[in-house]
Amino acid sequence: MKINTLLAVSAFAATAFLSLPFNMASAAESQLSLEQRITQLEQQAKTRGLLQTNMSIQLNELQNEVKELRGIIEEHDYKLEQIQERQRDIYRDIEDRLSGVHTNATDNTNPQELATNTTDSVVSPQVTEQVKQTITDSDDGRSEFDAAFKLVRNRQYPQAIQGFESFLAKYPSGDFSDNARFWIGQVYYAQSNLIEAEKQFLLLRSDFPDSSKMSAAILKLAEIKVKQQQWNMAKKLYNEVLSQYTGAPQQLARKGLQDIKQAGH
Repeated sequence: MKINTLLAVSAFAATAFLSLPFNMASAAESQLSLEQRITQLEQQAKTRGLLQTNMSIQLNELQNEVKELRGIIEEHDYKLEQIQERQRDIYRDIEDRLSGVHTNATDNTNPQELATNTTDSVVSPQVTEQVKQTITDSDDGRSEFDAAFKLVRNRQYPQAIQGFESFLAKYPSGDFSDNARFWIGQVYYAQSNLIEAEKQFLLLRSDFPDSSKMSAAILKLAEIKVKQQQWNMAKKLYNEVLSQYTGAPQQLARKGLQDIKQAGH
């Protein structure tokens, strides 16, 4: 019995001794695997940190580029606004000059005779060629419009009318077409050709109902009716401007109505 017990104890001790290296190897393997995982996590953390740093740098660069682009756009907008304001000043100056030309013509010349001379005037082939050479092709027609308007500034009225008509034939519904129609009427009005002027302003009303020149065209029609002594029609047109517009057009319409009233009509 004792021998059997001793043999069993010896067998257990031998088994435990033999299994000791295996257990130590498993522990070492587990320890190595943990260290590897820690190393991997550290590497991932470093990689993530580098990516975040690069993204932050790229984001800052993009923000700086956006600021630069905004600055360029604001500068271009400012320059464009200056150009547009200068263009408006030129238009207003020409309108004032044309009004002065009309006043002088009314004081010193028979309006009917001047209107007849204007209507019957014939533009020579040389003038036609000059207009063709002055007008150049462009996508939006701006250069053609400016060329015709330059003729107005130079008081070359028949040539200017032909230039605007050529422009309208080429650009019947372009960005400057309503302006071209208005200036044809304005030139005729300056030359006291009221019939043709009225025709042009009425065409502007029918063809370009949303034109920025609409209030000015209606005021011109009212002035034509005053000169034709059609008081009721003139008052109707002035009241139309008075009810639909504000600012300078409204003030001009109010003054027109006051002038008619003071004249006893």
